[in-house]
Amino acid sequence: MNGTNRKDALRDQRAKMLAAAPDWRASDARVNPRVAIGSIIAMWLIYFLITTGLAMLTGAPDQWSYAQRRGIVVVAGILCTFVLYQLLQRAQPQSFGARLAAALGAAVPLVVLYAAINLTVFYYWFPAPDTAKIIEEMQSKFPVAWETMLILDSSIRWYFFFAVWAALYVAFGYANEMRAVERRANHFRMEAQTAQLRALHYQVNPHFLFNTLNSLSTLVLKGSKSEAETMIMNLSSFLRSSLAIDPEQLVSLDEEIALQRLYLDIEQTRFPDRLQVEVTMPGELKNACVPVLILQPIIENAIKYGVSPSKGKIAIRLAASAEHGLLVLRIENDIDPKAPAPASGTGLGLGNVRERLLTRYGPAAGCEWGKSDDGGGFVVSLWLPLAKEAC
Repeated sequence: MNGTNRKDALRDQRAKMLAAAPDWRASDARVNPRVAIGSIIAMWLIYFLITTGLAMLTGAPDQWSYAQRRGIVVVAGILCTFVLYQLLQRAQPQSFGARLAAALGAAVPLVVLYAAINLTVFYYWFPAPDTAKIIEEMQSKFPVAWETMLILDSSIRWYFFFAVWAALYVAFGYANEMRAVERRANHFRMEAQTAQLRALHYQVNPHFLFNTLNSLSTLVLKGSKSEAETMIMNLSSFLRSSLAIDPEQLVSLDEEIALQRLYLDIEQTRFPDRLQVEVTMPGELKNACVPVLILQPIIENAIKYGVSPSKGKIAIRLAASAEHGLLVLRIENDIDPKAPAPASGTGLGLGNVRERLLTRYGPAAGCEWGKSDDGGGFVVSLWLPLAKEAC
């Protein structure tokens, strides 16, 4: 599988992973017990304070005894809502609609239980002065099931109270689930980006090794023993330096150029009289951060298409500048007009550079290439956000 196919396969795999439905986990939808219990207590405490306050404002008599009765049913309401919380914590359907339906359904028996407790407290344990009159009226309407009708009537009114809390609990759980899904999606994106950066980085070394070994073979065939030994030592130094670096790592521009000089030392063995290197780098940009080996494919192309086919001296010029908050690198090589035109490449090397920049920095970075303005050379320009922090 060639480099282009590998890159396409990686993109397809990344797209499928990010488009796939996230795995559902019931634990994601669970609400923190402190939040759940706190909301239960807060809801019933607010009910108690509002009801008692309104009764006092209207001047209703004997509010102290009513407050005591109300306190008992509030405690009962807290316990019933806590049981509802326990049920909802154990029942976690996947879809939001099913979860909400389960919550509203589970509230029904607990509302009936609460209404029965409310009837017991206010009609049997601590009856009010007008309680007997209310019971008499209910018995005249429903001689057999007056208590049941009171409970049902009370349940209808209280159901919405319980339903609001149940819906709030489901909403909290759903929000937690969405946050967990987002965290996992971000994790997947980071893993995919890391895998892509590594794949793009490792496309550099095989391409470079092929060119270098081919050159080394040429030297051996020519009997250039000394030059071959020098190239092998330089190759060893370059590989030791480049392979020891994490492909996700950022290095200073000064370090990146030092790595490229190791590579150019290898090529200098092949073209001692043809290769000329010029570097223009302001001192304040030496610590600018760049992706490691980002210049490698560009320098390789300059050697392959500029130096290799020529008969005379060819200059490779590297210039760095800061423009509008961006680090701009310009790599230009001469072209010998008398040299035979080499076969056009696949564009893998420069496409690799552009893809690495876009993967790491997004639209804030880029790479362009083409003939120089005077038509006597080839130029590659790349730009990325200027950062001088510790790389």
